[in-house]
Amino acid sequence: MVDTLMLPESLSTRLSRSVSADFFRPLARPSAPVYVDCADRLLEEAGEAGRLSQRETNEIIREVIARHPLSLLAEDEGAALRDARQRAGQFFNRLIAAGWLEDQTLGLHERWAVITPGLRPLLRMLRDLAEDRVAELKTFADTLRGLCQTLEERGVLDPVLKQPDQLRSTVTDLSQRLERAIEQLHAVEKIVTSFEQRQRQSATAADTLSLLYEEFGQGQHMVCYDALRRGGLLMRIEQARSTIAERHDDPLMRERLSEGLREHYGYDSTESYDLAISLLTRLDRDLGGLKRRAEAIDLRMAAFNRLSQQRYRYQTELRGRRPEIIKAYCDAINTAHAGGRFSELGAKPADFAPRCVETRFFFGTESLYKPRRTKAPVDLTFGQSGAVKQSEDDVLAAWKERQRLALTPQRAARLVAKLIPNKKGTTSTEDIHLETTDDLLDLLAVVAYEHAPALAGKRIRWTVDGLRRRNGLEPHIIEHDTHAGHRIERFGITREG
Repeated sequence: MVDTLMLPESLSTRLSRSVSADFFRPLARPSAPVYVDCADRLLEEAGEAGRLSQRETNEIIREVIARHPLSLLAEDEGAALRDARQRAGQFFNRLIAAGWLEDQTLGLHERWAVITPGLRPLLRMLRDLAEDRVAELKTFADTLRGLCQTLEERGVLDPVLKQPDQLRSTVTDLSQRLERAIEQLHAVEKIVTSFEQRQRQSATAADTLSLLYEEFGQGQHMVCYDALRRGGLLMRIEQARSTIAERHDDPLMRERLSEGLREHYGYDSTESYDLAISLLTRLDRDLGGLKRRAEAIDLRMAAFNRLSQQRYRYQTELRGRRPEIIKAYCDAINTAHAGGRFSELGAKPADFAPRCVETRFFFGTESLYKPRRTKAPVDLTFGQSGAVKQSEDDVLAAWKERQRLALTPQRAARLVAKLIPNKKGTTSTEDIHLETTDDLLDLLAVVAYEHAPALAGKRIRWTVDGLRRRNGLEPHIIEHDTHAGHRIERFGITREG
């Protein structure tokens, strides 16, 4: 049988000695946002002193409750009380019962609310979970750089030169800094995941491109693997890992570190020796896993880029404008027949004709479901291939033709710079004249994009506006212009920069 006395204490056992059973209960109540915001405000106002007068505490609680009018308070939280001060006092009692505050009475008219020691790490954990600012996550490379600099100092882990307590302090500090850097790496992955969720819900192609190139692009300079590679960090990390591995196998280092842990924490010889080996092993393992973690996050970055490209292709090429046309048509029908009955539409023709030739609408029994015709089986036997091998000249010519017809931001920027040489200048399709197909493709590229990369050292931005955006359901009032043998709805172009 296993001796239960030799087993280490579980985390729940050690936690029960530090906080009460009601400590985490406020986070599971419907009014959890009120508790969290109250704790955040009280901790901020208390400062280093860690305490506030009861009057100040009740005022802060009353302000926080007023900012959450939709929160459901329970009976023991003052839901039945009409007076805001009484409700704040009742909520103050709940914070004391949960162990987040302590009521300290120093005199007959002097009462204080003291921040409990367990509330600070709890709030720190909640802030880390809510962290989504890129600026707070750029320092992991600085953390690793400082860690490598510490390990590169001469004799920093030499058991002959350093006292046991110095070794214990250095190893503990290195472990904490490395753990912080790893947490920041995982926080980067959390940010990428949030971008993926937002990209899957983007409504238009413009939103997709804005999220990819503007919001997400601002954080691409902090890509983990690149940040580790810059300044030779990967090589320095490997050297630091070799230093830790060398000290891990040194019996004298184990003994001196074990002695330092035993003197500082009061462990016995066996516990301190096992803890010393565990600390050195964990340092070696975490340093070796930094590169793999960074590469895994880079894979998530690449997956987000592929998702953005697929989302944009679906919104522009596969979906097109047909659903928008049908939606506008249906909205017009709903407006025209508001208050009517669906059965009355069976004998009536459509009142509005959509601007789409290939679209048909069915009424009455013709709108019922019809089973699809099954396709004939396909002959999958192998035979002589009818494909003709193309020459290199044909492939090159086809590639050049595709490049000529591609709508790129560069060709749009050239046309904008040609038509509007100065900033804040405007023009419209009524004032310009285009003759060739290439000029027409340039104009379509201007509509598809809003800015272009650096052109002659400058970035060009522009906006396009037309009557279609405001009068989409009244196409008869929209004027047209003829360019290169095609009729185009009139719109204006404004150069922003």
